[in-house]
Amino acid sequence: MKHPIASLLLVVAALLPASLATPAQAATMILHNFTGGTSDGSSPQGSLTLSGSKLYGMTYQGGSGDYGTLFGMNADGTGYTTLHIFNSQGGANPFGSLTLSGTKLYGMTAQGGINLGGTIFSMNTDGTGFNLLHSFTGGANDGSLPRGSLLLSGSKFYGMTYNGGINFNGGGTIFSMNTDGTGFTLLHRFLGGASDGLHPNGSLALSGSKLYGMTQSGGSNDTGALFSISTDGSGFGLLHSFTDGPNDGAGPNGSLTLSGSTIYGSTNAGGGEIPGIGAGTIFRLNTDGTGFSLLHTFVSGIDDGARPTALTLAGTTLYGMSTFGGNNLGTLFSIGTNGGGFRLLESFSGAPADGANPSSFGALTLSGDASTLYGLTAFGGTANKGVVFSKAVPEPGTFVLFGLGALLLSARRRNARV
Repeated sequence: MKHPIASLLLVVAALLPASLATPAQAATMILHNFTGGTSDGSSPQGSLTLSGSKLYGMTYQGGSGDYGTLFGMNADGTGYTTLHIFNSQGGANPFGSLTLSGTKLYGMTAQGGINLGGTIFSMNTDGTGFNLLHSFTGGANDGSLPRGSLLLSGSKFYGMTYNGGINFNGGGTIFSMNTDGTGFTLLHRFLGGASDGLHPNGSLALSGSKLYGMTQSGGSNDTGALFSISTDGSGFGLLHSFTDGPNDGAGPNGSLTLSGSTIYGSTNAGGGEIPGIGAGTIFRLNTDGTGFSLLHTFVSGIDDGARPTALTLAGTTLYGMSTFGGNNLGTLFSIGTNGGGFRLLESFSGAPADGANPSSFGALTLSGDASTLYGLTAFGGTANKGVVFSKAVPEPGTFVLFGLGALLLSARRRNARV
C-alpha cells in the first residue's frame, strides 16, 4: 500500500509542469572516444588535469604494448595527442591522475619498473623529457603497486602504495619524495588491525602540515579507515573506522576532499540495511575526527547511483560520479555539502554514443571559471574503450521549488519499495 504522503506528492509532481518537476539538464559532450591499438589509449582509470585550455590524462591500457598511455588535448576536444606510450620498463598501467608543476607532468604507474612494482615519473607537457624518478620494489623500505596520484607541496611529493612496506605484498605505505626523485622516505607502513588501516586505494589530501587519506580495509571492523598523519611521518592516527551497515560506509576506494576543517568523501560500499550489500555512501566529518555523518546513501536503480567515485567541491555543491546505477552504466550527480538537493545530472547510456562506468579512481575536474565539468569513463564510446567528456555545470534546478524536491524524490523511492 502506498504511503498517503507519498501518494499526495506523486500527484503534485504529476500536475507540475515538466520544467518544474524535472530540471533541464545540459547536454554531455563526448570530446574523445578511446580506440586502443598502437596509437591510442583505452580504459582510463583516473581523472583529468586541466592547465589553461589544455587537458592531460592517462589510460590504463592501450598503446603498442597495451601498457597504457599519457595524452593531451584541448578542452574543446580538438588537438588530441598521445604524448607517451608506456613500455613496462618505464612504468605500466596507471591507476591515477597526473600532477602538474610548471611545464612538467608527474605521475605514477601501478605496475612496471625495475621490479614490476610500479613507478614515479616526470615528463614535459609537450611529451618530451620522460624521466623515471623511482621504481617501487616493495620490501621493508619501499612500497609497491600505487593506486592513486601524487600530492605536491612545495618541492615534495606525498603519495601512497597499495602494497609493500614489509614485503612486496605488504599492507601498503605512505611516502614522501623530492620532485627530482631524491630523498624517497617511507612515512608509514600499514599493518591493519583495529588501530591501523590496510591497503590504501586513492590519494592523499593536505591541510597545513597534516595529510589525510583512506584505506580499503583495516580499522576496527576491517572494512576501511580514514586517517591523518603529519608530513614528517609523526602523529599517525585513525580518525574513523568504517563499520558498514545502514549508518556507515565500507571499503573506501578513492580520495578525500577538504574544505576548511571539514572532510568530504565517499565509500565504494556500505549504507545497506544489511552489512555487505550496500551500494556506497557520501560522508563528511571534521578534521579532528568528530562529527561523522552520512550525507547520502546510494541505493542504485534508475534514480540513483551505486559505487561512487571521488568528489569535487564547487562552493557548497559536491559533484561526483558512480561506477554503476542509473542505466547500470554509471551516473553523474550533485549534492549539497549539507546533504540536501541530491540530483542525478547524467545516467550514462554506453556505447556507441555515450560513456559508461566511470572508474572508482576518477573524479570530475572543474574548469577555472567553474562553468564546466570534465571527466573520463572506463568504457563506452564508439569502441567501448572509454571516453573523455564535458558537461556544463547545471543551473540550480527548479525541482526544489516550494521545498518539494527532496520530498518528491523520497516519495518516489518509498513508493518503489512498497
